Amino acid sequence: MKALLVANPNAGRLNGARLAAVSRLLRGMGVEVSELAGDSKEDSLAALRLALSQASLEETRVIALGGDGTVNGMLPALIGTPFPLGIVPAGTLNALAGELRIPRALEAAVAVAVNGRRRRIDVGVANGRAFAQMAGIGFDGAVVRSVVPASNKKMFSPAVLARGLRLAATYHSSRFVIKAGCETIEARAWLALVANASRYTYGICAAPGARLDDGWLDLWLFESLSPRRTLGQVLALLTGQHSGSRGILRIRAQHMGIEADPPAWVHVDGDAGGRTPMEFQVRPSSLTVMVPASPAVGWHAPGASCATRTQVREIAISVGRMIPTPGLAYR
Repeated sequence: MKALLVANPNAGRLNGARLAAVSRLLRGMGVEVSELAGDSKEDSLAALRLALSQASLEETRVIALGGDGTVNGMLPALIGTPFPLGIVPAGTLNALAGELRIPRALEAAVAVAVNGRRRRIDVGVANGRAFAQMAGIGFDGAVVRSVVPASNKKMFSPAVLARGLRLAATYHSSRFVIKAGCETIEARAWLALVANASRYTYGICAAPGARLDDGWLDLWLFESLSPRRTLGQVLALLTGQHSGSRGILRIRAQHMGIEADPPAWVHVDGDAGGRTPMEFQVRPSSLTVMVPASPAVGWHAPGASCATRTQVREIAISVGRMIPTPGLAYR
């Protein structure tokens, strides 16, 4: 077996030591290792594409050493191919690894990457840009835009949290127009999350019921109400208790268009992703990942999502059923 090992090009000495440790572990398992280095995500992606073009499908495995940003940077080379992706969590945030129940320990994660089972998962696409976990539109997109370019920090790092608290005092909501299927929904909102998976950064259950392999995207829209209601929404979101909360709407669709007035900033898997208008779609079963052979191994309890028992007030675009929600306009 051959492994194409890709690490975060912006990592410091700690991840340099991890890279050497992972290489040693792989070689100790009889795996031939090629370390793909680059000065940027673009360089690493180009190196991976070149290596895959020369690789044998039967013998080659791609291994990402890093967090969600590292994995996201590799998606363009892997989507639609049968090359399996193994993830060794080593980033600031490791939401996808947690969703897949990949263990945190280095040796255990390497063992999953080599000897785990293969699983096909969906990938979301935002204006042509792939994401594995989630895209955020509105408040958190504005926070990421203001912090990430300068500090290279991900969502909910201390720098992002501090900036978010300052921005909250002056942030203005937008009038969202969402087209999903044959329906159009309009509402003034401060945040929209387009989820391919249930968990956000630090394991926050932001999209209860969303699954990596169901062929759908889940959009959670947070309406702008009074400051007290908005604070309640934030606390409910952070604790994963927002299902059924007032002013929060769930929409399920395979394709959706989102406009906002004024235009809202967007992040994609924690990286700045431009601003609205946005087109989202899902590419079902387009990525192969390595997961633990036993579902008991990993970070979260068994189950592919963090669905709660509380009934979600939702517009079920997938089955053509609509439940009117106060404050929203339907066309």
